[in-house]
Amino acid sequence: MKWMRMSRRRSQPAALPAEIATRDFVPQAPSQRRRFTFTFALVSTLLLAAFLILQIQRGRPINPLTAWSQPDPVNTEDSSSDIRLHPEEHVFRNATTHTFHWRVTTGKRRPDGVLKRVYLINNVFPGPTIEARSGDRLVIHVENRLEDGEGLSIHAHGLQMRWANDMDGAVGITQDPVLPGSTFTYNITIDSDQHGTMWYHSHFAEQRADGLYGGLIVHQPQTQVSSSDLPLEHLLLVGDWYHRTAVEALERYMHPGAFGLETVPDSILVNGRGAYRCSDAVPARPVDCLAVDSASIRALNLDATRKNVLRVVNVGAYAGFEMSVLGAVLTPLTVDGGHDIKGFASKTVGFLHPGERVSLLVEPSPVAAHYKTDLVVTFDEDPFKYENSALTPTHAFSVQWHGDLLRRSKTERAIFQRFDIQDISAANDQSKELPETADQVIVLYTTTQKLAHIGNEPHGFINNTMWTPQSPSLIDLPRNQWNKQQLVPQITYSEASPLWVDIVLNNLDEDWHPFHLHGNDFWVLSKYSSDLNWGSYNPYEDSAPPGGKYDLVRAIKRDTFYVPRRGYAVLRFRADNPGLWMMHCHVLWHQASGMAMAFDVR
Repeated sequence: MKWMRMSRRRSQPAALPAEIATRDFVPQAPSQRRRFTFTFALVSTLLLAAFLILQIQRGRPINPLTAWSQPDPVNTEDSSSDIRLHPEEHVFRNATTHTFHWRVTTGKRRPDGVLKRVYLINNVFPGPTIEARSGDRLVIHVENRLEDGEGLSIHAHGLQMRWANDMDGAVGITQDPVLPGSTFTYNITIDSDQHGTMWYHSHFAEQRADGLYGGLIVHQPQTQVSSSDLPLEHLLLVGDWYHRTAVEALERYMHPGAFGLETVPDSILVNGRGAYRCSDAVPARPVDCLAVDSASIRALNLDATRKNVLRVVNVGAYAGFEMSVLGAVLTPLTVDGGHDIKGFASKTVGFLHPGERVSLLVEPSPVAAHYKTDLVVTFDEDPFKYENSALTPTHAFSVQWHGDLLRRSKTERAIFQRFDIQDISAANDQSKELPETADQVIVLYTTTQKLAHIGNEPHGFINNTMWTPQSPSLIDLPRNQWNKQQLVPQITYSEASPLWVDIVLNNLDEDWHPFHLHGNDFWVLSKYSSDLNWGSYNPYEDSAPPGGKYDLVRAIKRDTFYVPRRGYAVLRFRADNPGLWMMHCHVLWHQASGMAMAFDVR
């Protein structure tokens, strides 16, 4: 190294400054020089030790090479990351067109105190929140200002994109990446009957894990309520966070020496803010970290005199989480695209996995109405295959209640249980909307394999097909030019009589997989898992499903669903939306390694 070569050079006597050179100079005796040298070294050592102790007490891991050049500190003053929504501006008006101009860049930010390159939209992270109503049209001009030839795309997660398949943003399926220096316009009309908690994110490479995402809320039009009766709504974009780049995290997972162990995150962010304990950083991966007081991050400002609804999105790459608001009760109302569920008052709600959403009514207790409390987010550590000593799995964010306490509700006298998002059922009888049987049944098997002919790297497979994005994208190629890495069953339909399709999705892995279907909602008719053996199901071979008869009455409508380990789920959807619709595991490392496919509805 250059600095090592320089240290070996023979030192040369330096010329004395003029004002010193003109003075009488009396050489010191050798003993005097030794005492001076020793004293100087001792004082320097003590000063350095004092500096290091001060840094450690402040919670900063020390990198000796950069200890003297720390960047400016983060702002640790009390600040709010609460994203207040404005349903009153959308639910009473007529449908209209919203136009947005986005410039995508990157910048160095400290979301949790650790410096990292983050994707920015109009210089903010997370990206701007879009609010609309059913029937609105969204025109989004996305300009790519990234460097190093990096492309991008934007997918509106949860929107059905009816008759707008080319606006879906799935690179390799419906879109080529937007190249640097160019602009792509997404022109999307929201269905008149669609509403709920959506979000948008990059669907190119691993950009989502480095912050290229934001909220997209579609409000349901109202005619029977007044503005004062509307609840106050808050958006919570909650997810895992990695201090290494997403590219590095994927490379670590894909390395044969990692034995297929997914990279465990380092931190938790809520609306782009977090508080990492700098002292937790491991010496093998030093970070540029400045301490942030978690109490200074106010995640929510709640009004005790009004109803408050939290719209929660798991924007993470890998981890599921559960959440609670200390001193309050949470009642789940809807999941994903505004689908009503049977919920009950609970202290804790979880686990919510990547891509899944839930809306929650939060009600205060007498204590919470007068004091600051906490929003507590805890990772689901069961899928983690090793311990990341740099991770604190539970994080608390400040919550402030304002106003006088509402009358004590009956729910506060109940015995509160944990509400499991994965065991929900529809609020109303769904059998009136669903046929007794499907017109077409597609059986899928998904697994992760490490094969010698692909370097023993872990790859996701669906029906023995490892997906990789094709260029040009499939939408621009005739079917006979699609390569062998594209699993795309064809579904032929007519507008007069659209087909009902059952997807029997068998998960052969030891891990859960939250699968997301683009362009469509589906009903979950059945799910099953077994710890004794693999509980797969093939209706063409098995006389009866291991999980029992399909439940058409309680079937919940979703667009993202957690398929349990060693089990299966039966998902029924109405194939009335023509186009190529991607389906994939929403764990980014699994999708990027091949666990994806599509359906060709035509």
